Amino acid sequence: MKKIINYIAFAGLMISVSSCSFTDLEPTDKIGDNEIFSSVSTLEQALIGAYSKMSMKNTISVSAVLSDDVYKGGQNGGAGDDSYQWTYSAATGDHNTLWSSYYSVISMANRVIHGAEGVYSNNTHEAKLKENCIGSALFIRAYTYLDLLRFFSNFDNKESFGIPYSKDLVILQTLGRNSVSECFFEIKKDLNAAIPLLTQTTPENPGYASQTATKALLARVYLYEKNYEMAYKYASEVLVQMPIASINEYPSIWDDSRNTEVIFELKRLANEEAIGTIFFSADNSSSFEPSTELINSYPATDIRLKLFIGDGVDRDGVSVKRVNKYKGTTENVGLANQKLLRSSEMLLIMAEAKAYSQLSQSNTLLNQLRASRINGWINQTYSSKENLLNEILLERRRELCYEGHRFFDMRRFNQPIYKPMINKTLNVDDHHRILPIPQSEMQGNPVIAKQQNRDY
Repeated sequence: MKKIINYIAFAGLMISVSSCSFTDLEPTDKIGDNEIFSSVSTLEQALIGAYSKMSMKNTISVSAVLSDDVYKGGQNGGAGDDSYQWTYSAATGDHNTLWSSYYSVISMANRVIHGAEGVYSNNTHEAKLKENCIGSALFIRAYTYLDLLRFFSNFDNKESFGIPYSKDLVILQTLGRNSVSECFFEIKKDLNAAIPLLTQTTPENPGYASQTATKALLARVYLYEKNYEMAYKYASEVLVQMPIASINEYPSIWDDSRNTEVIFELKRLANEEAIGTIFFSADNSSSFEPSTELINSYPATDIRLKLFIGDGVDRDGVSVKRVNKYKGTTENVGLANQKLLRSSEMLLIMAEAKAYSQLSQSNTLLNQLRASRINGWINQTYSSKENLLNEILLERRRELCYEGHRFFDMRRFNQPIYKPMINKTLNVDDHHRILPIPQSEMQGNPVIAKQQNRDY
C-alpha cells in the first residue's frame, strides 16, 4: 500500500508531504502526537499550522486560467499553458499541485481533530479553547474538501465519483473515491458539528473560523447541491450578521484597510505569499491579463472596474491591462489578504436561490447588490427565470472575478466557455471541464487507478 509520510518539524509544526499517493495519511515521524498534542497551547499551535498551510493562490491561479477571465500576458513564458488551452492530462503539474496541497491541509486538520482527543483541559477556559480548535479544524477540512470536489468531480451528478474523503489519521487500506453525494454529506456534517464549537460567533477576526463563516460555507455547499431553500436560509442568516459593504466602504476591502463584509480570509504579511503575482510581478512581467470580455462587462459607472482592472506597462514597455484586485503596494507587489468568503457572495446566492421560486424577490436582491457597486444604478426587473439567472451569472462574474468562482459557475450554469484570443470553446460535454485525478495518485493507489474521470 502506498503511504503518505508526514514529516513534522516540531519547531513551527511545518509538515511536508512526500509520496505518490496523497490520500493515504499515515503519520510515521518519530516525534509522537502525544508530545506534540500535550496541552491546549500546543493544540492551538497545531491549528495555526493548519491555517498556515491553507492557500488560495493555486486555486485562484488554476481556476482563473481555466476560465474566460484572463488572457496570456507578454511575459507568460508558457506558464499554465495546458490549463489555458484545455489540453491537460493526468500528468499536468498544476493539477497535481492542487491535489497534493489540498490533502496536505486535510492531513493537518485531521491531526488537530485526533490530537485533541488526548488533550486535557485544566479549566473551563481551556475547554472552550480546545473546542474551538476542533471546530476550526472541521471548518478547514470541509472547506478544503469542497474545493477538491469542485475541481476533480462532476458535482452535478450525485452518484458519480467524488473524491476520497478521509477523516482518519491512519488509513489501513487503500482509499478509493467516495460518491459526490457522500462527499456533500460529510462536508455538511463537518460544518454542522463545527458551529457550536467555534468561539467566534461573528468574525471579529476574519482570519479565523467563526460560526458565521461556517454558515456562509454551508450556503455555498447547498448552492452547489442545488438545494436552494437551504442555500437561501444560511446565506440570509449570514447577511443578518454581516451586511454587504456600501458603495463608499467597498474600495477599502481591497487595500485591506478594513474588513467590511469579509467573512473569512487568509491574512498575508510582508514577504509572505503574494497572490497578485499570479497576474504580474514586481518587475512588471505580465503573466495573465484581464480578458477584454470581462472588462467590457462592467458599466462605466461601476466602481469595480477601476478597483479590479488597472492600466500599466509590462516588462517590455508595452501598455497592458492589469488585474488589480490583489494589487498590494509598491514595496510588496501583489501582497494582499486572500478573501475566501464575503457577504456579496451570500447576497448573490440568495438572489440565485430565489430565481427558481420568487422572481420579484430575486430581482430585489440583485438590484440591491448593483446599487451598492454601480453609481446611479436604476433598478431593473427581469421577467423570466432564464434572463434573471443570466444576469446573476453576469453579476457573479463582475463581483467575484479572480476569487475562484467563474470556471465553476460556468459549469453550474451549464454554459460553454469561449476564449476569443485563441478561438477555442470548452463545450458543456467536454471532459476537460473536470480535472483528471493526478497521475502520481493513480500510480500510487491501485483502487483510485480504476476510478479516473472519463476520457483521461
